[in-house]
Order: sequence, then C-alpha cells, then structure tokens
Amino acid sequence: MMQTLLVAAPPLALPFSSPSFTFSSNFKNLPSLPIKQSASIKQPATFTCSLRNRKNNTTISSSSSNSLKTIWPSVSLLLFGSGFLLGPLIDGIHSRVHLVVYENGSIDIGPLHTNIWVPPLLGLFYCTVGLLQLLLDEKFPPKVPQGSPYQETLASLLALVAFIELSAELYKGGVADNIEAYILFAGAELMWLSLDRTLQGFALASLVGLGCPLAEVPLMKFFHVWYYPQANIEIFGQGLITWTITCYFAYTPFLIKLSRWLKSIITAATT
Repeated sequence: MMQTLLVAAPPLALPFSSPSFTFSSNFKNLPSLPIKQSASIKQPATFTCSLRNRKNNTTISSSSSNSLKTIWPSVSLLLFGSGFLLGPLIDGIHSRVHLVVYENGSIDIGPLHTNIWVPPLLGLFYCTVGLLQLLLDEKFPPKVPQGSPYQETLASLLALVAFIELSAELYKGGVADNIEAYILFAGAELMWLSLDRTLQGFALASLVGLGCPLAEVPLMKFFHVWYYPQANIEIFGQGLITWTITCYFAYTPFLIKLSRWLKSIITAATT
C-alpha cells in the first residue's frame, strides 16, 4: 500500500510544474501592443492651438481697426472732392427747370445754373454721409452680399440721375404735388430695395431725407442762397417742397456705394 502511494504521488506534481513553465515562456515572447495616447495628452496641444488662433484673430482685428483709423482722412478728401465736382452737375438738373432758383452768389456755367456755395456745401454733404456710412459698416457689418464696388457705385449713380431727372420732368410737366410725391416715394423705395436692402441703409436714408431739407432752412432764410418759387409747405417761415425728401432719400444709396468704393481703393493702395 505504501508503494502504491509513492508511485501515484509524482504524477500529481507534473501538471502544475509543466504548464507554469510554458505559460511564462509564451508570455515573455508576446509582441508589444501599441498604446494609444489618452485624451489628456492631446488636450494641451489643442489648447495651445486655440490660444494661437485666438491671438492671430486678435491681431487681424486690431490691424483692420487701425487701417480704418488711418485712411479716413484720404476717404474724406475724396468724398469732398466728389461732391464738389459731381454734386453741382446733378443739382443742375433741378435748377434747369427752375425748381430751385439761386440768389446771392449765383453763377452760370454754360447751361449749368448754380451758386458759389453749392460745390463746398455738396462736398460737405458727400463727406458727412459717406463717413457716417463707413462708421456704421464698422459697427454693424452688412449681411447682404456685396458685389463689385465699382459696378455698384456706377449703377447707383445712374439710378440717382434717372430719379432726379424724373422728378424734374414731373415738375416741369405741371404734375400735382401729391401725385408727384406718390410716384417719387415709390421710386425711392424701389431704389433702396434694388441697391441696398439693409436696415441701417434705410435708417440713414430716412435721416438724410428728413434732416437735409431742414438744414436748407437757415441757408435760405439767413443767407438767401436759394429759394423754391413754387413751395408747397412752410417750415420756420421758409417755403419748401415736400417731395424733395425723396430726392435726398434716393441720394443716400449712391453715397453709401461711393464711400465703400473709395475706401476699397485706398485700402488696396496702402496694403
């Protein structure tokens, strides 16, 4: 019986020793698996890029703001020159049909009837409205897609000349003031829809349309620069024509396009 136990004991030890050795040997020979980088390792790189991009955006915004501050004198000079030269030619459409008659300082240059104060006044008008529009563009960038500045400026100029010519012909033809006002108000709204279509453009055109006729009152009342022979409304004791509001309103889209075009030219020349 002792012999049987001694013979049976060794086979019990073999299964434990042999598999242990084999498992250890195979484990050492296993190939190393690639270890993926954790999110915590990638995070600093992404954070660094974010800071770098933010720094670049800040630099671009700062340089753009600085460029606007540096080019406004050049834009002002070009706007004033445009109003000084082009303004009296457009204004001459109305003086040709005697809608407005010039008094002190009136001059005639061929078929053009104007006044020595008209060129600088219109230069100031172009400069003021144009710079105000550029300031609005800086604070409230337009959301309406913009095309070629030159083509839009040319289109708005042709539309303005056609509008002023229409108002002059209606006045010359003896159309009733209220009928002419309806026609011109509709035409001015159509110009805004086709050339601008922005709320800030409509607000600026409305401000110009209401403010400029009032600004004419002291020029006529105290300096006797011009007057309206067939005025149909009186403000502060001075005669005006009601539908001239539409002419100033229709003038504004052209000044908006002109100021943006001149700004683009100066910006391209300085960069």
